[in-house]
Amino acid sequence: MVHRRREVKKSYVMFSSTFFWIFFLCLSPAELIHGVNFEILALVDIKSSLIDPHGVLVNWDSTAVDPCSWNLITCSADNFVLSIGGANQDLSGTLASSIGNLTYLETVYKRLLQNNYFTGNIPPEIGKLMKLKTLDLSNNNFSGVIPSTLSHPTYFQYLKLNNNSLTGTIPTSVANMTRLILLDLSYNNLSCPVPILHANTFNVMGNPQICSTRTEEYCNMTHPKPTSLTFSSSDPSDGRTINQKFAVQFGLSLACICLLIIGFGLN
Repeated sequence: MVHRRREVKKSYVMFSSTFFWIFFLCLSPAELIHGVNFEILALVDIKSSLIDPHGVLVNWDSTAVDPCSWNLITCSADNFVLSIGGANQDLSGTLASSIGNLTYLETVYKRLLQNNYFTGNIPPEIGKLMKLKTLDLSNNNFSGVIPSTLSHPTYFQYLKLNNNSLTGTIPTSVANMTRLILLDLSYNNLSCPVPILHANTFNVMGNPQICSTRTEEYCNMTHPKPTSLTFSSSDPSDGRTINQKFAVQFGLSLACICLLIIGFGLN
């Protein structure tokens, strides 16, 4: 009788362990990579540092399952946050460093954080957003220096920081970003020396310490001028990566089920 109880207990433990691993392997890629509500925590932290006079962020709720139904948020098919669109919403305050935790953020043109009243520094953590294609913080009140980390994203194409109060020199790392279609740093308080700018189109007009001693042609150049503000396609490896993750999950789940069946068969 004791031996039989031990066998039942052993089978129960094996079944429980197998069920746990099957449940874990069935989690979505967002949960496996980021942890449950990881992006929600980042967005709620961003909200907490802002003043929202029109209540556009009212449904940014920390108890939500995911943020994909929130105002100003666009998600991928896999429920990753791709863009934050908050142009012309009279938002004020600072931009929290937790924006760097939205690791799938790409930002879509014309749905940006421009024309608000953001103050303080540009968070260097934005450099962690390796999929970022566009950053438009124009027409705000950002101050401090341009973070050199902005050169880190691989797919950066449009960088607009014009009409702010940025100071210091243009980081060499940012100037060397050869994939940039547009770099607009006009109407700030940037200073010399100015490194060679490699963007297709760049504009540094309105920086008195730079353009007072330079020609207008130097301050606003296009070589060649882009025909339209369109993005290149996303990284082709993204789809393969997600498919490979699900293939591995399915294979491991099947293996666990087979081991469970064999274990019960031996009993």
